[in-house]
Amino acid sequence: MIVSILLTNVGIAFAHRRLQSSLQKIGLMSLHARVFPVVAALMIFFFMIWRSCPGRLWLFFGAIFVLLKLLPTIFSHYQEKLIQTQTLRVLDQLILGVQAGQTLRVSLSALIRQETSLLRIPLENLAHALVFESSPASLKSKALRDLFNELSRIEKSQAKCADQLRSLRKNLKTLESFRRKSGQVALQIRMQAVISALLYAGLLLFVTTQFGFHAHQGLILASGILFFGGMVTVFVIGRRLRWTT
Repeated sequence: MIVSILLTNVGIAFAHRRLQSSLQKIGLMSLHARVFPVVAALMIFFFMIWRSCPGRLWLFFGAIFVLLKLLPTIFSHYQEKLIQTQTLRVLDQLILGVQAGQTLRVSLSALIRQETSLLRIPLENLAHALVFESSPASLKSKALRDLFNELSRIEKSQAKCADQLRSLRKNLKTLESFRRKSGQVALQIRMQAVISALLYAGLLLFVTTQFGFHAHQGLILASGILFFGGMVTVFVIGRRLRWTT
């Protein structure tokens, strides 16, 4: 009991520091006051359930600490997907602002003030890079760095800014459509591979139960190697392939 109480107190203190560090890395320190009470309540709740089982508390608290440690990585992946899916909308707003007579930077600033989603943080970083920096080295997102390079090039050209933004939007929309179609094809291939794996497993089970494993172990081993090689080709090597136009 005493061990469980000490473990819970130490765990809550460590979770507080770990959560604070993770939120600071992703620029969401304002959420700490709302997220930490939830984490602490969960830890206290499971302490009440497993107070007589320190081993279970170790496992649960360990899972919490790993999750908090991975929070910046998880958030960066989510933010990358968010930027990719919202880039066309951002360009639409920039095009409207430029057509209304605003500069690119003013239009971007107006968009940031209206933004209420988590996209506001990367947009603020983008605007800061455009105003104060000449390279996107401080931008952690690849999609944001690509957008910085394009907007910086358009801004420096100072010629038909709206037309260049529309051209950029058209290219990105074509690329997004291409990725979606290629992803659908890749998904179909993977589904066929999964079905093949299920059929192979069923056939392997039938052969081993009806004819025995030891009597045909050479044939089963050879088929297993060939089948595993095919799965590796589909799921691993196939991921590196890129459709070309």
